[in-house]
Amino acid sequence: MPHRLSHWLMLGLLVALWGSAFVFAKLAVETVAPEWTMAGRLLTAAALLLPLTLAMRRSLALGSEAWGWLVALALVGNIAPFFVISWGQQHISSALAGILIGFTPLATLAIARFFVPEERITPMRIAGFAIGFAGLVIVIGPGALADLTAGGDRLYGQFAVLAGAFFFACNNVMARRAPDMPLIAKSSGVMLAGALIGTAMASTATPPAALADASEVSLLGVAGLGIFSTGLAALLFFRLIDKAGPTFVSLTNYLVPVFAAVAGFLVFGEELKLRVLTGLALILAGIAISEWRRATD
Repeated sequence: MPHRLSHWLMLGLLVALWGSAFVFAKLAVETVAPEWTMAGRLLTAAALLLPLTLAMRRSLALGSEAWGWLVALALVGNIAPFFVISWGQQHISSALAGILIGFTPLATLAIARFFVPEERITPMRIAGFAIGFAGLVIVIGPGALADLTAGGDRLYGQFAVLAGAFFFACNNVMARRAPDMPLIAKSSGVMLAGALIGTAMASTATPPAALADASEVSLLGVAGLGIFSTGLAALLFFRLIDKAGPTFVSLTNYLVPVFAAVAGFLVFGEELKLRVLTGLALILAGIAISEWRRATD
């Protein structure tokens, strides 16, 4: 079914929230360890959403089945991909990682075909995703593809980032298949589960006392990640999944790198090359083609 204007507006806002994570993370990791950046953003998001849940008089007494789903979503959509992608980026360039994460919408399309009956694979969608992925490669830089021939740790790093992309794809579909529950309860429940598990993992890797050496700027970066890129983004993500479907939401994986490039240019003065604008044009064309519907559909 054709998507409404409200769906596209929510998609744009979600891209901004997720795209800003790159700016916040750049500030955060200067003096905060990656595992505590992950845990801190989840703790901050939970601290934002839980009081909101109580203010709206929504209960988190959702039953064992619902909590099983919430824990699964936290593990698959937050902790697992954040961890494996961070590990992988120790061995490969961020440019190559960005290209590999572009696998997410393609994986979502394939998985949704089996678990979400209304999400059909059509020639137009396949063509649109191919064009969009080509645009993503141009934005990140085709030269990074040379790293694909590397072996050893680099090869393992590539597989790790691909695993992260697969986790994101699974999360897109799982969020659609999860049982009905209030939006705010679902969002805060996922953040609470993620915060508890993520903090336990971070504490095992690095003592919490190490945070005493973190700068104010880095702590503000973690707070920005938690409030905007995680907490508010979670609310919007689940809302859009319910309204427009997982394949539509996965289009953010094409747009977020472009937003991040523009944000880097505006905030840090990073170079914004012509290829980024060319890639953006291809990405938008790919989205338009993948969303095209014949009258007989």
